[in-house]
Amino acid sequence: MIYFSGGGYIAGNLDTEDAHCRIFAAKTPCLVISVNYPKVPSVKLDDIINLGTLAVPWCREKAQHLGDDPSKTILCGGSAGAFLCAQVAYRLMSEGDHTTITGCVLLFAVALHWEYDGKYKHMYTAWDENGNAGTPVFGLELAKFIWSHYDVDFSSPRHFPLLADDLSKFPPSYIVTAEKDCFRDDGKLLDYRLRESGVRSKLDHYEGLPHYFHVFPQLAVAHEAMAKAVEGARFVLE
Repeated sequence: MIYFSGGGYIAGNLDTEDAHCRIFAAKTPCLVISVNYPKVPSVKLDDIINLGTLAVPWCREKAQHLGDDPSKTILCGGSAGAFLCAQVAYRLMSEGDHTTITGCVLLFAVALHWEYDGKYKHMYTAWDENGNAGTPVFGLELAKFIWSHYDVDFSSPRHFPLLADDLSKFPPSYIVTAEKDCFRDDGKLLDYRLRESGVRSKLDHYEGLPHYFHVFPQLAVAHEAMAKAVEGARFVLE
């Protein structure tokens, strides 16, 4: 399992989600390698995607040196980390590599810009509901601040794989969403598009909860979510 931490591409490091990596390492048959990728604005978004993609063969080689079997490789991450998982998976897919990535575990995934106005707009209402609702953890003003650091092409599948016409070669995925999360419909729409494309996808949705609630260990549901994420990792390995 190659793990990319969240943090909006402006924050996060090997320590911020070390506990989650340890859970996956202890409770799945995976060797977990967490990647400390660089952040904007010191690098461009394309640099992060490039380096994330280069991390895949590096991690597979190191896993083999440690006695693990790299023939099954999962990408895992939350929020921006899940965004990077999808971008790396799409990059490999678009280059004709449909076999390196066995599956993706995408927690509270970012997949679109909040002003998305495409074919599935009727399914994309979470920003209207939660963006200015005072919901904990994440809202529209924070999103605007974070996105102001990106050199992003809002119309490109390279940056937003969900915009691709064909996702039939995307890896099987496990997706987590939360009702009060601004990114709720990113994950739901990704699950819909994958199923529509014939890709195995499993979605766990949590009512009444905000973005990234699983990082709060005092919440019983956070432990439940991580237990289900472990099962999600097993699902994509099947």
